[in-house]
Amino acid sequence: MHPALIRSILAIALSSAGGWAIAQQRQFDGHWNVEATPEKGVCSRVHHYAVVIENGAVRKGAPSRANITGGLEPGGRLQGSVQRNRTRVDVTGRLSGQSGSGDWAAVGRVNCSGRWRAERR
Repeated sequence: MHPALIRSILAIALSSAGGWAIAQQRQFDGHWNVEATPEKGVCSRVHHYAVVIENGAVRKGAPSRANITGGLEPGGRLQGSVQRNRTRVDVTGRLSGQSGSGDWAAVGRVNCSGRWRAERR
């Protein structure tokens, strides 16, 4: 799976859902290490990423051409999709305290799925 697509997946997992929720989401602010592990399909490499959450929203280090929808709820539940080129990745999961985890599934140009996990640094 393309690294930029994985970064976009993580952006969904860690992005803000709305203005009123930012205060609650600030509990997730900080630096996070994220690992995306494929379990089924054509994807085979584990990817590691550093992500920063600031004021409940993700701060990206590089621009992305992916269309990202969904986001992080105040309680830490997340759900969203990333569309890039001919591949869509659906992401679900939860952040809680110093860690988080969930599932991802890619369909389109590549078809694979797996789990992601995150830990605050």
